[in-house]
Order: sequence, then structure tokens, then C-alpha cells
Amino acid sequence: MCLCSLALAQQGFGLSFQGRFNYFTDTGEPVPPGWFSDGAIGLTYKSYRWGAGFETGLTWVYKGGPQEVRLPLLNNDFRQGQITAYKAVEGAFRFGPRWKVFYPRTGLVGGYRYQQLNLSDPQSGRLPNPWYATLPLGLSIELPTSFGTTGFSAYYEIGLTNHLKRPANISGAYEGTKLRRLTFEIHVMWGRL
Repeated sequence: MCLCSLALAQQGFGLSFQGRFNYFTDTGEPVPPGWFSDGAIGLTYKSYRWGAGFETGLTWVYKGGPQEVRLPLLNNDFRQGQITAYKAVEGAFRFGPRWKVFYPRTGLVGGYRYQQLNLSDPQSGRLPNPWYATLPLGLSIELPTSFGTTGFSAYYEIGLTNHLKRPANISGAYEGTKLRRLTFEIHVMWGRL
């Protein structure tokens, strides 16, 4: 029964829970120099056929401030004395081939930070850009269940946009620091197998 369901289409809605570990590329820009983590929860829609498919999702990202709830490991600054905090909303589109229970994926993740603290050095006068985009490269494992699928994913996300807004005294091409991220996800889908 399990082998038969692996050959059929998978389509449905689900939930995802993510732990994400972030850092910025080292370009001498006034950004936090160490790793920091956040947590995210989201809704997804998946449509996979026998050989390939896609998924879309909407995710709420949370990294609490000093006076807010901070989950151990998932809302942490890993450098001594570093304190960052933010909240964001992200949209994602991922696609890729399917081989049995393995799903290599890529796509595009775009987000908007509607609250942020200490994501740049306040003395520099440089402001972080609230809009961002990343390119996810990863692998997901989808295991069939009686109600749909459940599984695990891991991604390395490459920042496509500059984290800081362009300084007023720079013209032409500006290559500011970019976000890099390791994302680990647990997901559940309810739907048709």
C-alpha cells in the first residue's frame, strides 16, 4: 500500500515549523557579525505528481526581543553580547523533481520585516532594508501517512538582496552584505495521495 501511494500524486494543504540559523556575508558592513536564529510557522499548499511538482507557502517569522518570549535555540544570538530581534512575513515558491520519498527543491523566498531591532549598527546611521529575497537550495523527505504526508526538509538559503539600504554617498552598483541561512523544517500535509 505504501509503495502504491508513493507513485500517485500528492496534493493538499499543510503546516510547516521551521528553525532557521542566519548570518551575514562578511563585507565590512555594520551588521551583526555572529550567527543568530529564529523560528517560523506557516501554511503551505503542495502539488506533486509522480516525477515533479511545486509548493507555495506563507510563513510568520519570530525572533523575540529582550523583553519578549525567546525560545531556547530557536530565538538565540550565538555571539556574546549580540542582541537581535525581528518579526516578518514570508512568501515562498519552491519546486523540483521527485524521486520516491526524496524531493530536491529550489525556488524563491521573499519577505518583509515589519519589526526589527539591532540588525545594523545604530551609530552607522545605516538602515536595514525591510524587504528581502533568498534562493533556497535543499532536500525534503515526504513520508506517506493515513491523512497525507509528513516529513523533514533542510535548505541552504542564499540572500539575493542587500540587507542594508544603499548609502546616499554611493552611486552605481552597490554590493552590500547579504543574508545566508540554514533552514530546518518539519511539515505535515493533509490531502490526497
